[in-house]
Amino acid sequence: MSFEFGMKGFTCGMIALICWVVSIILNLMNLSTIGWLFGVAVLVFGIMAFVNGKKEFAADPNNSKAKTGKTIGLVIIIVEIVTFVVLLVAAGTLAALMM
Repeated sequence: MSFEFGMKGFTCGMIALICWVVSIILNLMNLSTIGWLFGVAVLVFGIMAFVNGKKEFAADPNNSKAKTGKTIGLVIIIVEIVTFVVLLVAAGTLAALMM
C-alpha cells in the first residue's frame, strides 16, 4: 500500500478512531470478546499513528495531516492508559471490599 507523504499517521489515527467506535458498539451488544480485539487494535493503531505522525511532522513541519495523526495517536494512547489505570483501581477496590 502506498501513501502520500504525511498520510500514514493520519490514516492510522482514523483507523484507530473507527476501531474504537466499533469496540464500543460491540461491547454494548454483549460481544465483548470481539470488542476486546478491536480495543487492542485501537492501541496498536494509536501507537502507529503517533510514531508515523511524529516522523512525518519532523520531516515536514508544515504538514497538517502529520500533526493531526501525531495528536490523535497521542490522545488515544493517553486515554487508553488512563482507562486501564481507572479499571485497575476499580478492580482492586472491589477485591478489597470482598475480603
